[in-house]
Amino acid sequence: MDRSNSALVAAFAEVLRERREHAGLTQEELAERADVSVRFISFLETGRRQPSLSALAAVSKGLGLPMSALILALERRNGSGSPAVEQRSSREAEA
Repeated sequence: MDRSNSALVAAFAEVLRERREHAGLTQEELAERADVSVRFISFLETGRRQPSLSALAAVSKGLGLPMSALILALERRNGSGSPAVEQRSSREAEA
């Protein structure tokens, strides 16, 4: 079973780069905060790697965001989020 999803990986790469830039961080600063290598951040942002759950948690923490914020942004970008979940998540984020 082929589980590769290049569109999803590309969407995550875009979301990560946008969130990092929005936070005003360089790849080096995010890598330090997330306790990962700069090369790994670069690979994530170019779609050459996809994150494990532990890497997603580390990167989220480095950005000062909950993992759910990255996942929600990814779902919106990839067009795979359900409207009901997005509305609930938006309300939770505002609270």
